[in-house]
Amino acid sequence: MDFALTGEQEALRDTAAKYLADDRSTADGRVAWAEIADLGWLDAELGTVELALLAEQLGWARGQSPWWATVGLAGPALRAAGRPIAAPATLAWAWENGPGTLAEAVAAARRPTGTDPAATAARPPAGTVARDGTPSSGNPGVVAGDGTLTGRALRVPHAVDAADLVVAVTGAYGVELRLVDASAVRATPAGAGGQALDPSRPVSTVELTGVPSTLLVAADAAADVLALTRRRALALLAAEAVGVAARALAWASGYAATRTQFGAPIGANQAVAHPLAECYGQVETARSLAYRAAWTVDEETGRVADQAILTANVAAREAALNACEVAIQTYGGSGFTWEQPLHHWYRRAWWLATFDGTVADARAELAGLLLDD
Repeated sequence: MDFALTGEQEALRDTAAKYLADDRSTADGRVAWAEIADLGWLDAELGTVELALLAEQLGWARGQSPWWATVGLAGPALRAAGRPIAAPATLAWAWENGPGTLAEAVAAARRPTGTDPAATAARPPAGTVARDGTPSSGNPGVVAGDGTLTGRALRVPHAVDAADLVVAVTGAYGVELRLVDASAVRATPAGAGGQALDPSRPVSTVELTGVPSTLLVAADAAADVLALTRRRALALLAAEAVGVAARALAWASGYAATRTQFGAPIGANQAVAHPLAECYGQVETARSLAYRAAWTVDEETGRVADQAILTANVAAREAALNACEVAIQTYGGSGFTWEQPLHHWYRRAWWLATFDGTVADARAELAGLLLDD
């Protein structure tokens, strides 16, 4: 393992920073997506470390495109099926009365179906009806004999922006990953405008009623693909949280150095300087852990990768929240006004801190991995 970025990785990071600095990425969504594709951010050659560098810059700029949902959530299934990533896409895995988190979706995919080995070895092409014709207790999204899907998926990120929808549904032999044209489903945003936790990162409830689908990953490989999806998605979100934290810290540090009271910068006061110094240490620690987590996605498997990714997520999510709160306090009264852009990054920090479970959930899972023989 190299402990420094390569020249190509630094160039990719710097190019992303320059592109995002002029706010073109928040303009017309179709134009921004075409520019992202032209910049090579969807290329199959990019490893998770390169993607993490892009995610960090998107966190700094609070990017609003569905890039993370496409490469982090939908990307592994599309790649496994040999399909190029071109249009915005996302993944539906959380079902009403079914798996709620990605970890639960992976567990459901690994659960034995009760099919005998001989039948499994000679099973017909995917797209068969679920054994009892009704939603299973593990995953209520099901695929019928003609390949159509039925179910109600919850908390689907960027469903309103996606052209393609990858869906984890129950088939005759277990959980399958199937592709759906997003224009054929009804996506209802969970909260709108100021009511949404982060309006720039929308989540939706998706209704599927007899929607045609195409098989991407059969049941015998779906669990491994979903496990990779979870690792990559969480690793990229850890890097994005580092970007959010770094942006908030930069704002607060700049303000503390230029805002004067009684003839001196407010940063000269220990009550202002010490929280910023502690925040700096927290951000740099989170950055190192996020880079390591991204590296493990491609180079390690199993418990080693899961421990690194969970550790990075705990550190980065807490760093993002703390940096935003310290920045708001540093700005004083103006930090609490709607005119102050910090609250947009604070909302993103909270979205990151609650995606697929809370920080406490991540700590509990990490403790389980560390204490389990």
